[in-house]
Amino acid sequence: MATRPRSSFRQTNCQRWLAIACLCAVCVWPSSRAWVSPWRSGTRSPRVMCLAVQPLVNEMSEVFQRCVEEYSNENSEEFQEGPPATGFRNLTECIRPYHPNPEWQLFPGEVGSFERDQKICSMYTLATGLFRDINKCIRDDNEDGLRRLAPMVWEIREVLRFETAKICKPDGRKCKPFMGKCLRGLEVPEDEVEEWASLYKEGTEFTWPAFTSCQLEDGGLWPFDGNLNFEIECNIDPSKLSVPEVFAPVSIKRFIGGSNEVLFPPQTKFRVKEDAKDVQRVTENDETRDVHTRVLEVVELPVPQDVQRAAVSPTDRVQRKGGKRRAPSRKKR
Repeated sequence: MATRPRSSFRQTNCQRWLAIACLCAVCVWPSSRAWVSPWRSGTRSPRVMCLAVQPLVNEMSEVFQRCVEEYSNENSEEFQEGPPATGFRNLTECIRPYHPNPEWQLFPGEVGSFERDQKICSMYTLATGLFRDINKCIRDDNEDGLRRLAPMVWEIREVLRFETAKICKPDGRKCKPFMGKCLRGLEVPEDEVEEWASLYKEGTEFTWPAFTSCQLEDGGLWPFDGNLNFEIECNIDPSKLSVPEVFAPVSIKRFIGGSNEVLFPPQTKFRVKEDAKDVQRVTENDETRDVHTRVLEVVELPVPQDVQRAAVSPTDRVQRKGGKRRAPSRKKR
């Protein structure tokens, strides 16, 4: 019987050990987004998973203040991993884990231009996990994650930022704030949905800390419906507000034709207008469950904090800063 030479056995064994080593390396290699806690999987779209639901709040967190409100796209320190993390990633480093193709890292136009807004909207709406991670970090007060994602958070907020005196004017932006009714569906564990729904009592005011993605009323929520649904009425006309600038909801259809999405800025304040709608027993995809509905109205849109600081009188600002006069920083539009 013919036998293989010893060198052949050595080669075969080497190949086996090499394959095992490669497999082990793949298993232990750290994730590029290890700073984001695992996302619970489910049978429905992750864009409407129950993780969007948190106890109702009315105040901005300190982490949001440090990593979002105080972030500057011009004078930020270089990001350093922690703990605690310091500084911020730049825009290219921020999006590379989600959009590694260099073409996605080219940004046309100036901030606030239609071309740039369209690029930002096309990026965050793709199913890369970018938008999901941004919202999760905001809701979880994940400072390490927000310092990595701050440039993209800033860019998306700029899409929603308006100078009130220039809305629908020739020298204003080529889009206008959304006004009307839209829908929001959240997926909540069946044994918790009643508890969460009870938080939204008539007259309760609260803010959703992260970006809120909704759908236009036409066509309903499907396939983004959940078992805790919201009908949201936005009747605030930002052009009539007394503040010079404001963050306001925008219909993404303006930038992406055919889109049914309306995006609300973080820290938008809502009031529960109606909580007495009957619970519906709905069967979908061979699954029967209770669906709760609440009617909300927008009562306050967030104002950029640099604008708020600029509105404070110099004397008052000196008192607040302990006698040190500090001019408000304004971002270029």
